[in-house]
Amino acid sequence: MRRANPGGRSAFAVLLLIIALAFPGPARADRIWWDGSRDKENAPPGKLLSDNAGWWGESVLTGVEYRFETAPDGPADIWKDDKSRPGRRLLDGVPIGDWYVPVGLTGNRPLVTTFDFKRTCAFREVDFVTQDAGGKPITVSIKIEAGDAETGPWRTVFERSSESGPANIFHRVPLPAAVRTQARGRYLRLSVQKPGEATFLNEVLVWGDAAVSDEAPEAIRPVTPTPDITGISFASVPGIPKTTFSDARFRDWRRGLGAAGRSPAVWSRLPAWDTITDRPLLPSAEQRAPRVALILARNETESAALALTNTSMENPAVGAVVLGAFEKVGGGSRGKAATGVRGEVRAAGAIGSRHFGVNVGPLLAADNKPGRSLLRRYLTNAASIEDFPRLTLAPAGSAVLWLSVTTDGAAPGVYRARLSFAKNAAVTVQVEVLDVVLPKPFVWLQTWSDTTGMFPFVYGDRMEREVAYKQALGVTVWNGLPTPGTAAALARRRGKTLYQVYGLPQDYINKGYNNQIKPADLNAKDEAAIAEHVRALVKQTRALGLNYEDWYAELWDEPGRPNALLFGALARIVKKADPKVRVYANPCFWEGNGVVDDGALHAALAPWYRNVVDVSVPLSLLVRGDHPKMYPAFTAPRFINAAYDVSTQSAKSEQASEIVRYRRMAWDAFGRGANGWGFYSYFAPRGDPWNDSDGGLHENMPDYLMVYPGPRGPVPTRQSESVREGWEDYRLLTLLRQRGLSAELSALLKGYTAGQS
Repeated sequence: MRRANPGGRSAFAVLLLIIALAFPGPARADRIWWDGSRDKENAPPGKLLSDNAGWWGESVLTGVEYRFETAPDGPADIWKDDKSRPGRRLLDGVPIGDWYVPVGLTGNRPLVTTFDFKRTCAFREVDFVTQDAGGKPITVSIKIEAGDAETGPWRTVFERSSESGPANIFHRVPLPAAVRTQARGRYLRLSVQKPGEATFLNEVLVWGDAAVSDEAPEAIRPVTPTPDITGISFASVPGIPKTTFSDARFRDWRRGLGAAGRSPAVWSRLPAWDTITDRPLLPSAEQRAPRVALILARNETESAALALTNTSMENPAVGAVVLGAFEKVGGGSRGKAATGVRGEVRAAGAIGSRHFGVNVGPLLAADNKPGRSLLRRYLTNAASIEDFPRLTLAPAGSAVLWLSVTTDGAAPGVYRARLSFAKNAAVTVQVEVLDVVLPKPFVWLQTWSDTTGMFPFVYGDRMEREVAYKQALGVTVWNGLPTPGTAAALARRRGKTLYQVYGLPQDYINKGYNNQIKPADLNAKDEAAIAEHVRALVKQTRALGLNYEDWYAELWDEPGRPNALLFGALARIVKKADPKVRVYANPCFWEGNGVVDDGALHAALAPWYRNVVDVSVPLSLLVRGDHPKMYPAFTAPRFINAAYDVSTQSAKSEQASEIVRYRRMAWDAFGRGANGWGFYSYFAPRGDPWNDSDGGLHENMPDYLMVYPGPRGPVPTRQSESVREGWEDYRLLTLLRQRGLSAELSALLKGYTAGQS
């Protein structure tokens, strides 16, 4: 969706994905570096001091700057090919790739770089990426020096000749304990040389610790600066103006609490799938929640949004949020942790966006939140949640929490757990498990994206977490075949999946997407080339143990009026090569500020669509009743009938329509008799995924994402959880149909169509 290069992908993205996925298994603490090397240690080699993009762990945001002793000349340190913009290529989080990745110095000279960390640092490890002009590992001479002034004097803390070192692309240099005293200073100088050739340097990472003080504060550079509001006004959630209230209003609210005001904080229930921060979080008596009640089947997840509000406007409220084990009510189960019922609490971060202001977004788990400094850069409420599960509620402030309860074969009955904060601030979570098991009908659910990641390393259990979360949302489609070491292979081991692969040679993908071939010009040579590609693809799938129903062939993304007839002609050639190969099409037909009319759509698709398309996924606007001539072809019996939206550019909104959109997709599919749905995109950031306003450096577009990258795996949002809700609703609707409850099912669908929740 909106791909500039439909068949291509950066070499680094491919390498990083393959390496990160090559070591699946149970939860592990070992580190897998971007080049595939591994460490057994759990902790990083220190805090990151060099501000490299793509790192989500602990760091000291030093605001580091660097200069070269001799400016690189082949290539220079510029933004892509724009000589007017500095590139900062050594810290951009892209270790390998095309000519826009490295800096290079010709003339058989050492490439010397001096880094200024703006404060005294204790350096523990220096890592860097270099290669020859062909991208192969090389041996280089290395010299690392520390100093207190930009011009020295310099203290050598590591030195090695090119003859005595191994050939690598990724060079890691832990500094020996013997030089720790010398390896301190504000400046670090790195000298690298490939004797006799040009020297290339792609990325530099520096680890250790650093002093932070009033004189040398961290370079937080918040994405969304938050004004100080103290004294006569307060904000429930810093950075969100509509949650601001006066001291007088707070006093009135606290007076109305009665005995509850003696607790350090009060709990309240919030709308899980609607706007939360359109008003102060000062709950009325009716909104306060002594008990949170949920009803679940024996195999599903239900969630609730909660607020925890400080009852003092003079002092912060500090304490840990603790969810106890669930116990089954009755039957002598008191004091025994129940099996099959588990809960989790996450803290909601307030994050800015370019179009929707600051809203509640990422739902942070205690073991998967970015480092403290990064949280303060990206979230306006970081100060209250950065130590979660320990909270520091500002005077009169609130935290938004997300409670999820999951059943996995739980016995029917009532279960209870205690959710507490500090002293005397607790709520009972009561779960009623019905004697209902939701079926798992196979659906086509595609998100057109990979998983999240982290640079320069991931932990050994990351991909297990990534794949598990996507599958918990109902996602079944994975890009590429399940070759060893891929996300698709890991997903295959965990359940039924489908694989979307290209059914044409790359040249035909590019020319088809760009409408550079006329259907009438296709000849026997083209048929032979495509048939050879199809036969090779079928051979590869068979070698992997796949049948035709396990995968399908995409020609290119979003065929429209200019290239639709060519798409049909090439699809016929694919079918001629092997009639059993299933062909996918996702017609978009977006022109100007909307889709084409029914006549234009029918003229472009009717000659071929019904006969050659096995996986039909039109843009949802094409199946909403405005295209009656084409609708029968979109809904004709076939392997997969689905539809898709391009939607997550709006996923930072708190409006109900932008949250429940993903739940409604499942209802729309069921109502049409379809067996699939999809959206762009689960995770397709433009640059920094935590900064929606950095598009000028990448594309002048917002991020297309509904999850964020954490140090351990994906950080969900209410939007991603809404996908799960939709999948579970689809399962419930399927159960009603299986049990022959047609009247009840019809009433539900009519109510949905009428706008009932």
